[in-house]
Amino acid sequence: MITHEGAAADAAPNTAAHGPIPIGNFIRQPDFSKVTISPDGRYLAALVPLPDNPYGNLIGIVDAKTAKIVHVLRSASNTLIADYFWASDDRIVATLATQRGGLDTPLPTGELFATNADGSDQVDLFGYRAGGPQTGTLIHTTEKRNAYAEPISRYPIDKNKILIAVNDFTHERAGSFTEAEILDIRNGRAVSQGNSPVPNAKLIADHAGQVRVAYADNQFKGDMVWLRASPSDAWTVLNDPGKSGVEFAPIGFNRDNSKLYVRMAHGDRPDAIELMDLANHTFTKVYQGQFADPGELLPTADGLDYYAIITNDGEQKLFYLNENSPEAQLSKALAANFPGQLAYFSSFTRDGKRAIVRVVSDRNPGDYYLFDLDTRNARYVFSAMPWIDAHQMRPMQPIELTTRDGLLLHGFLTVPAGNKPFPLIVLPHGGPHWIFDTWGFNSETQMFADRGYAVLQINYRGSGGYGVNFVSRGFRQWGLSMQDDLTDATEWAIHQGYADAQRICIYGASYGGYAAIEGAVREPDLYKCAVGYSGVYDLRVQLSNSDTEQTDKGDAYLKLALGYDQDDLLRRSPLSGVNRIKADLLLIHGGEDPRAPFKNFKELTKALDQDNKHYETLVEPDEGHGFFLPQHREEAYEKIVSFIDSHIGSSDMASDKQTQAKASP
Repeated sequence: MITHEGAAADAAPNTAAHGPIPIGNFIRQPDFSKVTISPDGRYLAALVPLPDNPYGNLIGIVDAKTAKIVHVLRSASNTLIADYFWASDDRIVATLATQRGGLDTPLPTGELFATNADGSDQVDLFGYRAGGPQTGTLIHTTEKRNAYAEPISRYPIDKNKILIAVNDFTHERAGSFTEAEILDIRNGRAVSQGNSPVPNAKLIADHAGQVRVAYADNQFKGDMVWLRASPSDAWTVLNDPGKSGVEFAPIGFNRDNSKLYVRMAHGDRPDAIELMDLANHTFTKVYQGQFADPGELLPTADGLDYYAIITNDGEQKLFYLNENSPEAQLSKALAANFPGQLAYFSSFTRDGKRAIVRVVSDRNPGDYYLFDLDTRNARYVFSAMPWIDAHQMRPMQPIELTTRDGLLLHGFLTVPAGNKPFPLIVLPHGGPHWIFDTWGFNSETQMFADRGYAVLQINYRGSGGYGVNFVSRGFRQWGLSMQDDLTDATEWAIHQGYADAQRICIYGASYGGYAAIEGAVREPDLYKCAVGYSGVYDLRVQLSNSDTEQTDKGDAYLKLALGYDQDDLLRRSPLSGVNRIKADLLLIHGGEDPRAPFKNFKELTKALDQDNKHYETLVEPDEGHGFFLPQHREEAYEKIVSFIDSHIGSSDMASDKQTQAKASP
């Protein structure tokens, strides 16, 4: 029998009355994220924010037995530790992001940094700041590289050696070829394993540390995949989807390197995980969901294979590749202790005797346990957001509905405590293509539900997660059938009795911001208010001014997704339909937004002014695509909540808000 102990509460719905939870509780960064155990089991590590410095964070390293802090590795000035991994028993390699110029949001730099668990032997392994004197020495042990690096594998291929993929910085629209390199994590010296067959390719190594697979986008017609027997051999085409009629993306090798796990496209059906035999090129299906694409594959304790797949058919669950494997047996026994939640092994020691267990759900943002194989005990160690009471959060209900043209859509409905119908917030996700909403803790959704709103999240056509044909159905359908899907979902919520037809608002960010304002254009009598956050309001701007347009791949995507007829783009832009808008609008934007350029905001507000439409705004001149600084994010959400309350909120909500304001320090 497996037991768990500690302070984390099991998530369960609770309708007990409580005042509105402060918005700051929902936007606050997790106390702990990316919790891992060292290969020898001696240390635990986690990323920890600095409350007084949004441009800094740290890696906290803890003794796994005593729970005492061994070392705190702080990021450099204006530099965030974006991610990290254990490259040996006592050495960590981290990737970085830094603030540049006046832009608030830090950007990844492609740099690699290494340190021992006790803070000694710190080295800038790779990047444009490498090559200077290292900590405690005047010896230049690395060289400056104007390039971007990322790990190919998080498992060392030899003592003090890891594999990285390197792309030179370039202004060429086609990008640069990807070079595989063996990097020494002590001194930063690198040895090449050769280049990719085409620019911007992703690389996959086998368990012997040989980079043998490359894949790259083929103008969004399915990935081209290449194979080679060893780094000294030439690349040969393993799959050209234009010729084979088969479309798949490689994931990783099986235990003996004889087969390759791939994500196989199946047209109208969801993608499947399959094993490709590299000797005869035959495929064996491992898993395919009922209606949703598979999620993450979870590695076995030794990292040589996978033990489970996270599924997305409604609530997330685990599908075990081998029901009799030790990981599967232990995982199933462990899951019984966390009903209604997803519990899985996320980090193992080398011998598989100890592991980090991550537990999440729609109401629980994440708890971490240290699991001991011998005692079968899972000891609580951290909570991601301990100030969130899972019992006060609301369940995220999987839903499905059929559109006016017969297409089956899936999504989620979160309703507040109380009796329906509720005031409703329609919350379309951004992206839009290949992005999708999944079951799990969502701070925005819970913030709105806590304030008495039902929240509808529908994966409209064009979203990812439901097969390749579902994505392609959204191409050039911005403002057309994609928008109809949101309308149909809203009408569904009304007809099912969940939504009060007189109290509905639509809110979204990025593409969601486009969909919110376009919803107010196309359905002027359906929505009482609309909120656009970093939204696209003139589709022509995306083709001429966005950062997406600055590469060949991005330009091909925009023309595929939007089209390129200027008159048609204008017709499908909210900018051209302001005269039809009846709803009040709130527009929030960053002045340095590269993805949905600020020109979108300026052109829309100019058109609204010319038509004497009422709207409110919030602009942060130095923010980019979505606000980064906590004070800016809190101000934005305070504005959003106040705006929605004023249009579809009840008198009870207003009273609760006044009470909360009086209670605030």
